[in-house]
Amino acid sequence: MTAQRILICLLDFSRGGTERIAIGLAASWTDAGRDVTILCGTEQGGLRDLVDPRVKVVAVEPPMQRGLLTRWRLGRAMARQVKKLKPDVIFLPGNFHFFLAPALRRADPRVIIVLKISNPPLPGGLAFAKAAFRHFTRDVDGFAAMNFGLARELEALLPGRNIVTLHDPVYLRLRAARPQGDGNRNILWIGRLEPQKDPQLALETIQAMDSSVMLTMLGDGALYTRIQQQIRAMGLENRVKLVGYAPEIESHLVAADALLITSRYEGGPAVAVEALSAGVPVVSTDCSFLLHDLMEVPQAGKIVASRNPADLAAALTAVCDAPRPSRDVLARLVTPFEPRHCAKAYLDLFEALRKGRYG
Repeated sequence: MTAQRILICLLDFSRGGTERIAIGLAASWTDAGRDVTILCGTEQGGLRDLVDPRVKVVAVEPPMQRGLLTRWRLGRAMARQVKKLKPDVIFLPGNFHFFLAPALRRADPRVIIVLKISNPPLPGGLAFAKAAFRHFTRDVDGFAAMNFGLARELEALLPGRNIVTLHDPVYLRLRAARPQGDGNRNILWIGRLEPQKDPQLALETIQAMDSSVMLTMLGDGALYTRIQQQIRAMGLENRVKLVGYAPEIESHLVAADALLITSRYEGGPAVAVEALSAGVPVVSTDCSFLLHDLMEVPQAGKIVASRNPADLAAALTAVCDAPRPSRDVLARLVTPFEPRHCAKAYLDLFEALRKGRYG
């Protein structure tokens, strides 16, 4: 029996990759004939208007904001709605949501629960964290790891469980990048201004480069004011443009010579795929297994093992001076991230899990 009713659980509609991908998958699954509902803690957030009107949105009562104990309360509130909505599949779209699984299972013992692993499950690797992760995911039927490296980590942590590698869709708009050779180097940084993304390292890297190199930073977050202050303190006012949230990134990619990623860890930075799709090479810290899966050819850029600004600066210089990847190379690199392909892979997983449980 086909899983017709899919429920996606989200805390809110914040402008993050997890939320954006979940909204995109909801539309694709609706296109495929599924009945899709987003169950959220609150409808607040900058991405709410992007939800396809065919996708139902249900908010718990009372609405819930982000906080220290939100996930514990959210699980109980969502469980009450699950009993009413009676989904065939519940999709938890990222690590943040794995705490919800026990309450959702108690609400409906028959439902299939699928958890997407969007970041390393145990960035700190502490023993108590391993035990907690195993405990809270015991009711998950299937895990969708964003890349092969995350899948290997999960297999070691949860032997014998249903674990597959499913890439996140990237909504590509292939456009020609700015021609090289005008004497300027424009570096682009995209991400939430949060400690995980380490925007401070981006500033230190640009400071280590020639004064003609410019940096554009797209994104908002808790560190916005601190980064503003750091730009002034480091004397980078004329070299760094802090844009804040940008509703579209294509125009910025077209003007860039390279994308800089400075994250401490990532599940799969979609901006790397988007950059390559626009003909822009990537220089990144070694923060994600996905980058090793993606950047298969030298023309795609460089992954830098150290977090030394001088090393990142040297890599940026080398990448900016090298020819960009050809369109054929780009097509091969980004094909696995095509939205319809990714959405169907998830539906195939849902069906396989249902067949395994109900024969």
